Amino acid sequence: MKEMKESKVKTFFFCLWVIIAVLLIQAGVSVIGILPKAVQFMLETGGMGEEYMKRYQEYATSGPVLMTLQFAAEIVCIIAAGIWYYFGYVRKDKQKGIYKPITKKYNLLKDTGFILSGCLAAWALAVLLQIIVSSLMPKTNEAVGEMLNTALGGGTQWMGIVTAVILAPICEELTVRGIILQRSKRAFGVVGCVVMSAVMFGIFHMNPIQGIYVLPLGLFWGFVGYKKNSFIPCVFCHMLNNALGLFIPASVNAIVMFIVFGVLTAVIGVKTGYISNNDTVDDVDNTVEEV
Repeated sequence: MKEMKESKVKTFFFCLWVIIAVLLIQAGVSVIGILPKAVQFMLETGGMGEEYMKRYQEYATSGPVLMTLQFAAEIVCIIAAGIWYYFGYVRKDKQKGIYKPITKKYNLLKDTGFILSGCLAAWALAVLLQIIVSSLMPKTNEAVGEMLNTALGGGTQWMGIVTAVILAPICEELTVRGIILQRSKRAFGVVGCVVMSAVMFGIFHMNPIQGIYVLPLGLFWGFVGYKKNSFIPCVFCHMLNNALGLFIPASVNAIVMFIVFGVLTAVIGVKTGYISNNDTVDDVDNTVEEV
């Protein structure tokens, strides 16, 4: 069903608001999680003096606490974004009679081959960008690395892996390739939607290092989400990417990997019709055939 386009500027600020809302939910979970200990320290030290601040900072910045809070925040955001996405898009499609589950629009051979090779190419390009950006901003990169190591390495190993490989991808894809991408379709065609989702994905990471090198990932996943009209394949793309980051050695030749899988992705895309001339900038589809 074709509808009148919405304002591009209005859509941009809506998408930005979605990112801010999810980040605020995460921050709220952290505040609520720390609050009991903060009150305990205040009662034990007799107020917000030097001893209180020392104990509070040690607790609030410890690895196990950060990991646990992140784990809880991702779950809460998944629930919130899932409810938002379902009632905002999926239920409306069901009411219109245009709902189509992902199982009915996913070709196991064609889609898996294109998506898998594209994910590997995008991951390799992200690695190359990370190397370049890190060399240009070494201090920022070191600070980000310490932050991630503290959070992911502070809790139990299973909690860190589950958060990084499962919960974070679901939360971020529901938000970016779910809510944001579907809203973007009201104002943009494929190019605008893909770029919008990539930019918002970069902003979501809240630091320049990650914000830059996740752009190729956001572009490819946004294209997949647009073509399949679903965020679900993007969740698996994101899970694969995060697993690669955890388990693939840093010595891998990212340049060769990018060239090989980049060419393979282009060939598969053209041969199967995944990449076609029908993907126009002005094409607007306001329907969601999802989940």
